[in-house]
Amino acid sequence: MTAADEREPNETSDPKVSALRLLAGIVLALVVLAVMVFFIGRATGFSDLQDTLREGDWRWLSICAVGQIVVFGGYSGVVRRSLAFENGPVVPPRLALRVVLTSFALSQIVAAGGAAGLAVNYWAFRRLGISRRETVVRLLGLNTVVYLAFSILAWAAALYAIVSGAAPLGATVPWLAILPILWVAAWWFTDARRVQAWATPEGGRIRRALSTGVAAAWWARRAAESREGRPALGWAALYWLGDVASLWGAVHAFGRGPSIAALALVYVIGYLAAAIPIPFIATGGMDATLTFALQMVGVPIEHALVAVVAHRVFAFWIPLMPGIVLGFLLRRTRAELDLVRAEREGFLAVTDG
Repeated sequence: MTAADEREPNETSDPKVSALRLLAGIVLALVVLAVMVFFIGRATGFSDLQDTLREGDWRWLSICAVGQIVVFGGYSGVVRRSLAFENGPVVPPRLALRVVLTSFALSQIVAAGGAAGLAVNYWAFRRLGISRRETVVRLLGLNTVVYLAFSILAWAAALYAIVSGAAPLGATVPWLAILPILWVAAWWFTDARRVQAWATPEGGRIRRALSTGVAAAWWARRAAESREGRPALGWAALYWLGDVASLWGAVHAFGRGPSIAALALVYVIGYLAAAIPIPFIATGGMDATLTFALQMVGVPIEHALVAVVAHRVFAFWIPLMPGIVLGFLLRRTRAELDLVRAEREGFLAVTDG
């Protein structure tokens, strides 16, 4: 039996979805949102919030809907390309979207730091017959590609914002200075001659963990540099741009907004707040940071708060509902994943024969 065929029950059995934990998570999310709106709304004046809502042009919110379609389509594209890269399984777009929506919902309302969402992705990769180590490498590499696209977006937005004067120097110079250093360091470290000595899974637990991380970084570089893997970077860019477009539509629904570059920079700053490994609290932190960052680039605070909440409805609450439903339909997702695996194994058997 090859490594790719290892199928341990605790890794390929369906993730457990608790209705009670889902309900508790939803309630917690509503509480966090209410607390944020209360305190910021109290500081700005609730009458100003009412005026902002009354004067809004709700047609702009259609951009939020389109943006979120791009978001989930983009991330599904990253998953499909990451699976197929270097002779991996080819997953239909609809199945990739099922996995992504389920992972999104569970990462938000079940476990801290997106652990439940990561577990769903791990489970899906393993159901497709990918070995344990290769699954971890591909998942880490996938996220590396996604955040590489994020860093490129951040740097481009900071450059345009500083040239146009759309944002203060303190919000732009750090990105322009630090990101190129990180890119050069990553490029140097993932050189094939240098990385091969570290990517071999030998030695103790710490050494093997380090080798997996190095192998993932090397995988991401190979994907970014090859014709076969480079589309994953494009799909990742669509993922980020779709979310920025959603925020842009929400801001314009309730008044004039900043330039698209300044808005992208605001989005990047706000997204860093979501790195806090606490479900919902991280989302609330991102929303609060986005609100004050929009104020930093000239958007009135009451306008910013309403826009951020509207964006969150499309970016969080609407996709959360189908994700929860799919969380209870993992048996059907499992059957589709197993079918893809069986078809691939049959094809490989014929070609090898």
